[in-house]
Amino acid sequence: MLAAGLAAVLALGLASAPGGAVAAPSADPATTTPAATVRVADTPGSDRAVPRVRFRDCGRFRCARVPAPLDYDAPDGATVSLAVLKVPARKPSRRIGTLFVNPGGPGGSATEFATYAGQFLGPTVRNRFDIVGIDPRGVGGTADLLCEGKGHVGYPRQAYPRTSRQIDRWLAFDLQERRLCEGRRILDHMSTADVARDMDHVRRALREDTVSYFGASYGSMLGSTYAALFPSSVRALVVDGVLDPVAWTSGRDGTGTTVPVTTRLGSGEGSREALVAGLAACDAAGRPACPVAGDALGAWDTVADRLQDDRALGRAIRLGYDDFVGTTLGLLYAGDLSTVAQMTAQARRAIRAQDARGRGAGTGAAVADLAAVRRAAARTVEALPFPGPDETVLARAGSTPSAAGTSARARIAISGAFHGVLCSDSVNPPSTDVWPTAADTADAAAPDFGPLWTWSSSACVGWPGSGDDAYRGPFTTDAADRMLIVNNRYDPATPLTGALALQGETGARLVTAQAYGHVATGTNRCATRAVSDFLVSGLAPAADRTCSGVGPFG
Repeated sequence: MLAAGLAAVLALGLASAPGGAVAAPSADPATTTPAATVRVADTPGSDRAVPRVRFRDCGRFRCARVPAPLDYDAPDGATVSLAVLKVPARKPSRRIGTLFVNPGGPGGSATEFATYAGQFLGPTVRNRFDIVGIDPRGVGGTADLLCEGKGHVGYPRQAYPRTSRQIDRWLAFDLQERRLCEGRRILDHMSTADVARDMDHVRRALREDTVSYFGASYGSMLGSTYAALFPSSVRALVVDGVLDPVAWTSGRDGTGTTVPVTTRLGSGEGSREALVAGLAACDAAGRPACPVAGDALGAWDTVADRLQDDRALGRAIRLGYDDFVGTTLGLLYAGDLSTVAQMTAQARRAIRAQDARGRGAGTGAAVADLAAVRRAAARTVEALPFPGPDETVLARAGSTPSAAGTSARARIAISGAFHGVLCSDSVNPPSTDVWPTAADTADAAAPDFGPLWTWSSSACVGWPGSGDDAYRGPFTTDAADRMLIVNNRYDPATPLTGALALQGETGARLVTAQAYGHVATGTNRCATRAVSDFLVSGLAPAADRTCSGVGPFG
């Protein structure tokens, strides 16, 4: 969805995550022949039919493969081999139990996430829990869905299409993705409910009566679904960076068949709100703390408008519109408004130098300074512990950036994990004709970001996978007293409205951090402490809490 340059800037692959990458358990075939040893229903209680997990050493961790039914409606049928990784509790004598973790996406590897999740969940959690990640279906070591074949439509050059010609090519790429993914058996069994059932299957294979859970971003959807399906299996469940589960699945007030899922979630508005609030803080801080103070949002909008209207200008300063918006979104994920302001200031300077070029002004220094800021932005974004824009809303450019924009018939590889889950779970309009209008409406509500999010679900029209096993509510749960909802006030991808919606469904306690960035745990000390205390004690706060945060400019 972005140009190759943005893919380099937003290199958020989990291999670069804190703690270092570890190879997932070796990939087995997606499905195997029927296994009579595996009999699982949607309710707990059949432990004797579930084989025990047999871990082996894999570096500093423990890895295993757990067979599970491909289709839980046919427990004696084909199986899927689940990749599982465990980080044992550092203090076994004080071990509380198992903590399942999921980093979101959809498409993030939970086995990889488990290797470093303890770093931001805190030492107490690290000491007292076995931290376990299970790669979701279609991801990493669990039947990784890589849709490959000859392609005739190159990766889009744009963050989102803006002209009729771009729209035609975008939709042609959607069709190509669907054709490349078609026929993969795992496609009919990739819903969040399938993954929740896998999680409970592994719980039983571990011989745990109950488990704890931490899920970030889309991992909140998995947590909400697990709490609804298996409330008696929940010991303590935390969701942070929260999606509205009704908006994700069926849509509220009949919007499922009229509004795309990625519009319903409000991520466009959340991104724009985070930018507006952050740049208002810039104005309040003044100079020299913020180099565009005075009218910071106006400066950002002016740069975006100039780059959108003049592609030649973008080439001259080596920063196109898609790069600028996409890099900004990555920095909003990181809560780094300071670098957004610096990039805006340097881009404005480079544009002014280019405008003055006819009067003999040079542009070399300005362009070089802008490039330096972008490199700093890349380092910031690469350090994010959760899947970022290039793995979700900007996944196309992030898949194989070297192929972006090519039109020659060549072999193309597309990760189907994001759409495989999103399109299975969600109800969407039946025609692609809805997306251009929805994108225009989203752009009016959230300029630059609204259409970017909206277009990321267009491939769902005619998606070849089935959503028959999807769970679309209700999301009420008897585990509400063992559930904690956490959200930053200015989260660009999962705005606070999602957390409030889930609280409305469940009645669970909410911790709101008055902070910027995607996911509060690990960045906001107060929220992190609340999460750690809850996971250890299993007791939710007596009332909702608000945590103060450090402003983006001090």
